Amino acid sequence: MEATMPASLAENLIAFAENRGNVYGFLSRCYEVEIDAAFAEQVAERFTFSSDDPVLTEALDAMKRDLADQSPEHLEELAVVFNRVFFGMGPRTAQKAFPYESVYTSSEGLMMQEAYSRAVSAYREQRLAKNPAFPEPEDHLAVEFAFMQNLCERAAAALASGDEQEAERLFTEQRAFLEEHLLTWIERFAADARESAESGFYCSLATFTEEFLKADAAALGEVLG
Repeated sequence: MEATMPASLAENLIAFAENRGNVYGFLSRCYEVEIDAAFAEQVAERFTFSSDDPVLTEALDAMKRDLADQSPEHLEELAVVFNRVFFGMGPRTAQKAFPYESVYTSSEGLMMQEAYSRAVSAYREQRLAKNPAFPEPEDHLAVEFAFMQNLCERAAAALASGDEQEAERLFTEQRAFLEEHLLTWIERFAADARESAESGFYCSLATFTEEFLKADAAALGEVLG
């Protein structure tokens, strides 16, 4: 990033941060709790994301098509899949995708391991904490995405106020969290989620999540140089 950037570049970076924050907020909500009618309508009719990546575009289009059906019956089907994929509420032999970093990065596949402690430390360094109303641990995917959303929003605010140094620090923190946390397990998690969901919204969500994180890491690399 330039020491003193032109106004046009600042505006582009603000849009970059805000758009990414919106996607991270969307992803956090998707993994936090089952989809209700209000969220389904919001995604199907108003959520947008522009990308030249055909995999990302098709995955988002597939999710929007799936959520165009907001009938109680379809929402119940989605809730069943959500609980089967992410909480193992199904056959004991079925594939599962537990959305906890510790499960995918600890040698024994257990919760509340080193990744959990490192995630808590990362939040504390930024003076942030998990929403106490959310019962899952800090290395849950929804919490990690909410953290990234917050950093994006703060970077946009820093740029808007002319604090380029703080914005660069926040973009650097985002890249570090991607590399040290999210990208260390997202491929395996997404593969398990696709296998467990088999088709439909959560299968497309897994693909979108994986591809977006990889694309976002590349984009941050270009911004930071």
